[in-house]
Amino acid sequence: MKLTQKPLESYIQTVKEVFRLSNKYFKDLLEFNKNGKPIASFEPIEFFKYVQDCEYVKDPPGIEFVNRPKISLLLAGSGHPFDCDDRTILSLAYFKLRNYTQKLLGRDELFDYRVLVVGKTDRPHHIYIEFKNKADSNWIPFDPTYPYNVFGVTPFTPGFIKIFYENDL
Repeated sequence: MKLTQKPLESYIQTVKEVFRLSNKYFKDLLEFNKNGKPIASFEPIEFFKYVQDCEYVKDPPGIEFVNRPKISLLLAGSGHPFDCDDRTILSLAYFKLRNYTQKLLGRDELFDYRVLVVGKTDRPHHIYIEFKNKADSNWIPFDPTYPYNVFGVTPFTPGFIKIFYENDL
């Protein structure tokens, strides 16, 4: 596996990497199964639980790991960093893959998605996604970062929030 290193300038750079890695590597998810079932075929709540069950490992001080989906899943449980940005990439990749599969079958995409950068105070410190069914107007929080997070529930009331759509960057 190849790891690259570059300085992190701002949370905007992290958001760009989240979109870039999920766009480029969403098909990584096709390589993984749980109990013989492809994770790419999971319903959103099943995928949420699958990612949530992976051990959380924060980045070392002063280093920001941002992993492609395959690296996160292959190294899950090994002590390799697997924090909120890695889970955001996985989550976004999942919804991109579900839409891609629909298009291959000649069907309309199922989901819209967006990335949220939030903080409990007036500073950013966390990232996750929201999704919605195209036929619905309600955004659903999707944050499998911590074991106590609940599918469809905002993890906390933010003092800082920025919402990013892919076309924003």
